[in-house]
Amino acid sequence: MQKVENQMQTTAYLRHFIANLKHPNGENRFQLLDGGDTRCLPVVAARLNPNLGLHYDDVDMQHALSESHWYVSGYSLGFENPATHEFENLFTDVGQETTMFRIVVKSNITQSLAENLADKIEKVLTVLDDLDHGYETIHSKIQALKDKGGKSEADVPILEHEYAGDKFSRTVRKTIFAQKLMQKQREQRSTSAIVSQHIC
Repeated sequence: MQKVENQMQTTAYLRHFIANLKHPNGENRFQLLDGGDTRCLPVVAARLNPNLGLHYDDVDMQHALSESHWYVSGYSLGFENPATHEFENLFTDVGQETTMFRIVVKSNITQSLAENLADKIEKVLTVLDDLDHGYETIHSKIQALKDKGGKSEADVPILEHEYAGDKFSRTVRKTIFAQKLMQKQREQRSTSAIVSQHIC
């Protein structure tokens, strides 16, 4: 029982940190999406505040945080329909391009580790704010490819930009490689295969 209480306390710390973190313009950085401190699992679910009009999203933040050895799951709120292979909206009130993230607080996440994660989140967001040109270039290339008939980000070739050679660039390359590999695996599966998706 004490272990669960510790998890919930650590989760509450992270939730309050995320709820109160401010953008330089004074607005909240995030919007919380979970049930709060008393009606929720030890999970923080949130998304970057869409009112900020940022040039990066929650999946970009996930990749940037991974450079500090923290994995915060970022998701697109859309899914690939196995029957049509079309990318569709998962919900009716937000578009498929919308993203979110979640932090699962396991029993081995101590208060000091939670404070380290909070520190990394704040620093990563500052870096992402400063990478305006780099992220705009990547997203514009992805959009341009889709406009020409590309189906997904997996179709994007290795991207060259002014940050080539840094950790961010390597992360982009690894991500694109993984996406291409998964795309090939999907294509090799039988179209009659049963596909199930669990959303937690």
